[in-house]
Amino acid sequence: MRGRARWALLAAALALGAVGAPAPGAGQGSVEVARARQALEDYFACERTQRFAPCWPRLSKRVQAEWARQGRGSVAEYAESRTAAEPRYADFRVQQIRRSPSRVVFLVEATRAGAKDEVPDRVEYAVLREGEQWKIDGRRVGQSETTP
Repeated sequence: MRGRARWALLAAALALGAVGAPAPGAGQGSVEVARARQALEDYFACERTQRFAPCWPRLSKRVQAEWARQGRGSVAEYAESRTAAEPRYADFRVQQIRRSPSRVVFLVEATRAGAKDEVPDRVEYAVLREGEQWKIDGRRVGQSETTP
């Protein structure tokens, strides 16, 4: 098997959670992880389209409070700030899923828009359960912690 095909196969296995994902935490069976992943996929749609207003309610209370501390506590201010932010990602591939009792962390390879041959960025997205919903609670691009 050629190198690139082997990596694609490994990436597919990781995306499905077949390799590298520890056993579910308390209360986090595959259904809950799928719900957390759906929340992340919804957030990816905002990143792809650069339309962030629909993602405001998908953010955790902690993240919304952080935006408010920065003086951007409304949906419109959040959307405007995130639309202007760099980098802009066009494609996301989940490489690993880490679970804890209250959060799921997705390690993702994110490809920048218009950068077909560049090495993807390594981005970690933390998804937190608040009540019955999963919310985006953190984002780390490389070594830098950023507000989603």
